Amino acid sequence: MAQEIELKFELASENVPLLTTLPILAPSTARAVPQLTIYYDSPKANVRRHGFSLRVRSADGSFVQTVKPLESSAALFAREEWECQVQSIEPDVGALADSPLRELARGRRLKTLVPVIRSEVRRTSWLLNHNGSAISVDLDEGSMVADGASDSFTELELELLKGNQADLLETARAIAGGVPVRLGVLTKAERGFALADGSLGRVTKARPVAVAPAMSVADGLTVIVQACLTHFRRNESIVALRRQPEALHQTRVAMRRLRSAFSLFKPVAADDEYEVLRQELRWFTNLLGDARNLDVYLQRDDVPQEQSPELLRRREQAYDTIIASLDSERFLKLMFDLVAWLASGRWRSSKKAQKPLLPFAGKRLDRMWGRVAGVGELATMDDSERHGLRIEVKKLRYGVEFFRGLYPAAASTHKQFAQSVEELQEVLGELNDIVTAQLLAAQSDVFDELVVAVVEGDPTRELVARSEQCLARLREIGPYWSAAA
Repeated sequence: MAQEIELKFELASENVPLLTTLPILAPSTARAVPQLTIYYDSPKANVRRHGFSLRVRSADGSFVQTVKPLESSAALFAREEWECQVQSIEPDVGALADSPLRELARGRRLKTLVPVIRSEVRRTSWLLNHNGSAISVDLDEGSMVADGASDSFTELELELLKGNQADLLETARAIAGGVPVRLGVLTKAERGFALADGSLGRVTKARPVAVAPAMSVADGLTVIVQACLTHFRRNESIVALRRQPEALHQTRVAMRRLRSAFSLFKPVAADDEYEVLRQELRWFTNLLGDARNLDVYLQRDDVPQEQSPELLRRREQAYDTIIASLDSERFLKLMFDLVAWLASGRWRSSKKAQKPLLPFAGKRLDRMWGRVAGVGELATMDDSERHGLRIEVKKLRYGVEFFRGLYPAAASTHKQFAQSVEELQEVLGELNDIVTAQLLAAQSDVFDELVVAVVEGDPTRELVARSEQCLARLREIGPYWSAAA
């Protein structure tokens, strides 16, 4: 068994010539080798269902069988892997005896293995020596086929063969400073499985975060931020290519979740780098607001037809701004700085960061719960106060989602609590939409008639009553995490 530590990026194929001329690669002679990789599983997908991938790769006349965990990450991957030489492109079940699949193999659940993903790439490799650390830089240009669907890709992987992780990050920073790259958040196995089930390139919602009670606070923050970045990256390209409203919404949700994670872990992670990253995340998130507001209004059935051309023009301008920012040096630097800070920031070595995650999570959830459960009557609040409550409810919602895996015994209570807090956030959001519409109307005559339709009948009183009901249900359920800890 070995541990693989690598950084993964995606880049446009037209930027490959720029990559190959970077000065940092000049001392090494590039070597190009074709590779054929086939991923296998049982007809009942036993390998995948147990959280692993099984592949055989052919390159330079040899065959290597590898078992890896199926774990998404955001650019930085540190995973155990089990490798061995085999005789052909066909898998050797007997060679799985020293891997996590040994029990499946012994139980004959891997008796029949079939190809599920086929990947063919041209790998161009450079071997670098940076401050005594050996780093492999691999450019993969190729395609894969899974369940009749195909996809082309261009990826860049930097693997630390020997030495310090800091040297790997420095090398990656030099490359990212010379050629536009995006964070890689999918392994080839994950890409292939997504291709097979039709989810590749589709709008993706946030998925459960893989936190565990045995984790440290530092590990917990790392897993949560990586989950947020993965959520963001899986929707970002859809925004840029198709300007799809739901993709923009999920991109914005991912950024808000990320900012909530920063707030949640502030007592542990706050330092100079933290503050810079927090401000930059706020900058980018704010850019998404105008386009999202316009998307919401344009999706209504009662938008006056004569208003549509101007609204659509403004929407296109808002999306232009977002797409330009995604390609900007400022944003690309933000993403890389975030990954580097997460992996090797000074905050990781503090005593607070090394403490157990479970008690930290309970204290932070208690604090957020107090800010929501302790409010007075919503009917007596003004718009600003209700907006402030909505922000606190949103933080609480994201907090219980982030820490869900810490309280497996309270799964049913968590579900009730999560549903109620989500409904409360949505109702408060509807109240906020009315206020937003009124503000937009004050800025432009274009929205006058639309705002009348939004607020006609004055639904505020009904929405406030629903908010009170949701809050009452939350108070009745109470802080389930205290009893489950």
